[in-house]
Amino acid sequence: MIEKLRYVRLGVTDPAAMNDFVTRIVGLQPIESPDGLSLYRSDNRDHSLVVYPADRNEQTLALEVRDTRTLDEAVSRLEGAGYSVSRGSDEEAAARRCKTFAHFSIRGVVRIELVVRPRDTGWRYFGTRDAGIVEFFGVTFASTDPESDIKLWTGILGGKVADYIGEGAYIALDDQHHRITILPSDHDGLLEIQYKVEALHQLMQNSYYLQSAQVGVAHGPGRRPASGEAFLSFRSPDSVLFCYTAEGEERPLAEDYLPRQFPHAPQSYCAWGSVANIPEYCG
Repeated sequence: MIEKLRYVRLGVTDPAAMNDFVTRIVGLQPIESPDGLSLYRSDNRDHSLVVYPADRNEQTLALEVRDTRTLDEAVSRLEGAGYSVSRGSDEEAAARRCKTFAHFSIRGVVRIELVVRPRDTGWRYFGTRDAGIVEFFGVTFASTDPESDIKLWTGILGGKVADYIGEGAYIALDDQHHRITILPSDHDGLLEIQYKVEALHQLMQNSYYLQSAQVGVAHGPGRRPASGEAFLSFRSPDSVLFCYTAEGEERPLAEDYLPRQFPHAPQSYCAWGSVANIPEYCG
């Protein structure tokens, strides 16, 4: 049902600091944006990140569905499962640069938008620095009810559990090992936004760049045992983490494989032994 991740929208109390961070540190490309919004590219999507001013932190994840019929089916499934779903107006769709969309929230904290025909661009992505980014890769959720969220992403929205980690799970949407991670937490929210870089070489270059820029590293460099992805998670001016990833396992989504169960333990989050300083990653 879900074709791909499209964008994250972050309402932040200090947009100037966040805009500086995503350009100077992360290396995203700013594009022409409506008043009050700052849009950024990372690949052939029109944009993958939106930053705007807000009185408190606001988080939205958008996912692309194939057509309006699929959107109608998703809305019906969500409403049948007890979610309150609303349709976006034409003006809201235009602001998101898509044909139409619907939205709901996860326990009133993270808004999820299902978008139809979002814009792509044929122009090459050109970042503000050479971070080696090739795509908006995935997200991690902090969850007070991981069982319910796993059912949402699999039973309702059509994803597939790749592996379990503690009471959480890695969710596959395509042939990548996973695009979404759900981790138990004492709060709900978007924990991490992930961008894939060309190779391990670029990930390590970024590691040294972050050190020189005095950016706080939350976890890594390391490698996830479940997926084989190399990763580097770091802090932003907002509550959400950013992460560079590289390499990683691929397997056909249609393949019938048995998800493995990894314990909630430090060695399950990093095969190299890097120590996390956030509880969701067993820090």
